[in-house]
Amino acid sequence: MTTRRTAIVSAVAVSAVLVGGLFVLPALSGQTNGPADAPATDETAPTDVNGTVVYPVNDSLVLETRSNESIEGATDVAAGATVTVRIKSDSGDSPFIYQQQTTVRDNGTFAVPADLSGVPENATATVSVRHDGEELTNRTAQVVYVPGATAADGDDASVAGTRLDYDGETLTVRSATDQTIRGTTDLEPGTNVTVRARSSGSSTPFLHQRTATVGDDGTFAVTMDFESIPAGTRFEVSVRHGDETLTEADARVE
Repeated sequence: MTTRRTAIVSAVAVSAVLVGGLFVLPALSGQTNGPADAPATDETAPTDVNGTVVYPVNDSLVLETRSNESIEGATDVAAGATVTVRIKSDSGDSPFIYQQQTTVRDNGTFAVPADLSGVPENATATVSVRHDGEELTNRTAQVVYVPGATAADGDDASVAGTRLDYDGETLTVRSATDQTIRGTTDLEPGTNVTVRARSSGSSTPFLHQRTATVGDDGTFAVTMDFESIPAGTRFEVSVRHGDETLTEADARVE
């Protein structure tokens, strides 16, 4: 009888130790039920692809209403590859889209000029970088007003003998890639001018611009992509030098 009681007591003691062990394990993990929580972290998942960033990395992106603003960044995409930088307004009140391609430099950096002189002050926009149809990164930008940097009111007369070459009353392009816009000017050969195409309405907002160099004969030309713009869309073409608008023309996509 004594032997049996001893065995029972031993069994109960062993059970108590085992049961106690089951409760000790959660206690060591810092909780009383379920698996241990993952350690807290302040890190956020990266949103860039191929190491692509838009500068500044550790500060807010602020753009100014200048005709010579620039967007700069870096990427792991191969040097010589073409990336597209797009600035798209976040508001539908005064919509705008600016898009331009550039080539990745040997050191992995890239930059594009941007004429933001016609962008409303205090606007917000999304700046994105794309390569081969894939978005590499995007971030929000704040557009701030810079006194004296916005475009002056234009008139019908051209400046420096500048005009756009087209037949009829309206400049026309096709809804396709590689559409050429040409013109002539009295500016010195080698001078850079900016040709800008901007939508007139809000149904299909866009803003394209290219830089052209005046040739020895006073001509200049740029090529733009209108493939995504529906036929019938009206827009305005302007030629600028610095902060001065040299000439403007009404245009339409055919």
